[in-house]
Amino acid sequence: METNKKEKDCPDHFIHSGEMNSKVGEKVKIIKINKESMELEDYFYLKKFENRIGTIIEQNHCHSGIDTYRVEFDQNKFGYFYDKDFVLTAETN
Repeated sequence: METNKKEKDCPDHFIHSGEMNSKVGEKVKIIKINKESMELEDYFYLKKFENRIGTIIEQNHCHSGIDTYRVEFDQNKFGYFYDKDFVLTAETN
């Protein structure tokens, strides 16, 4: 039920990402990865995407309340990220 309320407050085409509002389809850049601040598994997963620019193609609502975002980089290359893992870019689609 909480998810439905959230979807009413934020239409499907808007993503609330920390303090920024972005849309599915926005270009994002994966930020520099800090090895010391995370688990090794997370570090090695994220490292291959570091500084790459991709497009948000999906938002997943988690029961924990923390959303994840599917970001596509090249044809058939994508990753799942939290909002703290990327920043919006000025690039247009």
